[in-house]
Amino acid sequence: MSDFRIFEYEVNTAKLPDGAEGPVFCMLADLHSHSYGEDNSRLARAVLAQKPDAVLVAGDLLTGRLGESFLPAVSLLRQLRSEGLPVYYGNGNHEYRMRLHPELYGNMYAEYAEALRELGIVPLENEKAAFQAKGLSMVIYGFELEEFYYQKFCWANFQEEELERILGKPDEEHYNILLAHNPVYFHAYAEWGADLTVSGHLHGGIIRIPGIGGVITPQARLFPRYDAGHFRWKGRDLVVSRGLGTHTINLRIFNPPELSVIRLKGE
Repeated sequence: MSDFRIFEYEVNTAKLPDGAEGPVFCMLADLHSHSYGEDNSRLARAVLAQKPDAVLVAGDLLTGRLGESFLPAVSLLRQLRSEGLPVYYGNGNHEYRMRLHPELYGNMYAEYAEALRELGIVPLENEKAAFQAKGLSMVIYGFELEEFYYQKFCWANFQEEELERILGKPDEEHYNILLAHNPVYFHAYAEWGADLTVSGHLHGGIIRIPGIGGVITPQARLFPRYDAGHFRWKGRDLVVSRGLGTHTINLRIFNPPELSVIRLKGE
């Protein structure tokens, strides 16, 4: 697999003063137990070089497979935490199914979650955490989308009312960040009140056609709308990572692995 690239996104918000430089985040998604250098040291150095205020994890840092090692993910996060960097972890479909089905995966998720907690990282399992940096008061939500929505050929509709039932209604006085692994339902996330949603899951469409975009999703849907990059709808923002690893289909064409850097700025 090719080396990762750094993709930078500027996200503007009226919740910061005009022109003000707000917090900087590095976003990690879909590592799938891949290592960039011993113990993921190259990736850790690249994150730290950005001097972010926090790291946002949009899920699937490991692969939900019995016997899969989660050491590459833990080694990466340990290096980030050793520098005092806050990490907010939202589960992807792989972590979620491991948590949901111990009869299939044994204690894998419990052991992984315990390793995270020892680093001072609490997985946001449909939970929220307050965060403040550079004068901006934020609430970060971790949302676990139900397994049904990840099934092959799934065309199910998802409404913001379901998100409100699970997470409650966000306070518009804060800048609300949603860690939602699957970007397909961005409109529902935005209607719910997420100022910024960060996602992965689609691996950039696996194969990218220059000028067109990603070709196919894990649900076998062609030419996904929110394949990779920065999207805006009704004043709400979505940043979708191409992901840092692969699984099942170990293929990337015109589609380098991505370390996302998100810079908030006043409008």
